[in-house]
Amino acid sequence: MTKPARDQILHAIRENLAASVPRDTMAHALHSPPPLTAPIPGPQSPDLVERFTTQLEGVGAQWTLVRGEAEAARALRRILSDTQARRVAGSDAPLVRRLLPESLASPSRDELFACDAGVTTAQWGIAETGTLVLESACERSRLVSLVPPMHVALLSTARLCPSLSDALARVDRASHAITLITGPSRTSDIELTLVVGVHGPQTVHVLLLEEEER
Repeated sequence: MTKPARDQILHAIRENLAASVPRDTMAHALHSPPPLTAPIPGPQSPDLVERFTTQLEGVGAQWTLVRGEAEAARALRRILSDTQARRVAGSDAPLVRRLLPESLASPSRDELFACDAGVTTAQWGIAETGTLVLESACERSRLVSLVPPMHVALLSTARLCPSLSDALARVDRASHAITLITGPSRTSDIELTLVVGVHGPQTVHVLLLEEEER
């Protein structure tokens, strides 16, 4: 490696380290309960929704904004129909069971590999990266979100957070596993050629749910 190339790499590392969340801050977020007085960003912040959806598009994910469960159910069925997803696995989240009661609940590993799509909820969305946060304490969803070629995630706009540190501060401490999903899976392990869908879904579609006005 030439000295200019090495200097460029070291400079890039220093810049990224300076912009990263300090390790002690992240550890505190993971092991401390969320502050009771901390407000949860909601649909009253349209800029947060716009930033999140922009980032979703940037990482190759799709999204649909819906209002209320009835509209969400119609949109979900349309997505599955348009992609010809005939065999669908659903997590054990109550919202999933209400919107898609006929989906395959608590499927085995073999059944999952035969499914065309997996439907889960997401507990948080990170606006700065378009990332979904799934917590094991809230639903059994990890394999449902990773194995089928398409993953549909239901996320309330009231659950959008500006940054990773904000999301980690709100994660349920009872979760033994936290899954972070940023667009379709991708890898460039083989000859540095980018391939989508090797280690997970080829398609990620986020259904953003706005609260219905009362």
